[in-house]
Amino acid sequence: MNLNKDRENSFSEQRDRSLTTELQVVSNLNVSNANGGSGSGPHLQSPSLNGSMPEANAIFAVLEALLGGTQDEKSAALIESLNLLKEDTSINEENSYDLLSGIMSCTEDDDTELVSKALKVLNKFLVYQADYMAPHCEEVVTKVVRAKCPMQHADSESLYQLLVMVYKTEAILNLLVPMLQHENYPVLLSVINLLYATLKQNTPESQPMLESRLPALTAAVCPQCSHVETNVRKQSIFCLVELLLIFGTEKVDTMLDSLTVSQKKLVYLYFNRHQRNVR
Repeated sequence: MNLNKDRENSFSEQRDRSLTTELQVVSNLNVSNANGGSGSGPHLQSPSLNGSMPEANAIFAVLEALLGGTQDEKSAALIESLNLLKEDTSINEENSYDLLSGIMSCTEDDDTELVSKALKVLNKFLVYQADYMAPHCEEVVTKVVRAKCPMQHADSESLYQLLVMVYKTEAILNLLVPMLQHENYPVLLSVINLLYATLKQNTPESQPMLESRLPALTAAVCPQCSHVETNVRKQSIFCLVELLLIFGTEKVDTMLDSLTVSQKKLVYLYFNRHQRNVR
């Protein structure tokens, strides 16, 4: 996988973070509605998931729990998958997709806490197993934006940034543009948020490709500026502002003709604010 230098540096910084801290953060998600008493959340350990079993058996036990276990067993398996990340030899090209599939299956669960935890674990997989994750752009991106649990802003922003670092801009846009036209809220908001993160991390290498997509991008984003949900309208405006910042008013302005007068004023209000702030 070829990443430009800026992305490589950013990626390296994230790789240097301790997984021990992340394990504790994800483990803490097990405790919901805590009242200070002992045993106020599901058990983190399952009898079938223990540190003494061989790696191949440990991976099998994790997959078994992720794909068919109880909620508590799935939760414990997500924790164990992070433990496996700490072992240099545990995850390889052959079993990485199996684990990825198991983790992503948890993003479809009705338990929002489990979904939130699965997304945090997926975040770590993207950091530490980027090369193995690279061939699976469509599956990972669509699972993330369709996850049933909306993430906290900081968590979603971090995950979207990782997606943009791992996958090529063109591949992401190939998925997002059709979804902008066909998805409904709240998936639509996740799609627009990922588009915004993609535009924010635009590089000189991807700019010619992005420019060739300008008509399709603006045609897909502009209608969302009239969406009934405020967050969708706001993020759509911000995406158009990013396109103006990247390509300038001469190239983009004529593509905004479908906006109402007030919508266009909003776009240029934020665009001009940014221009003043960078002076």
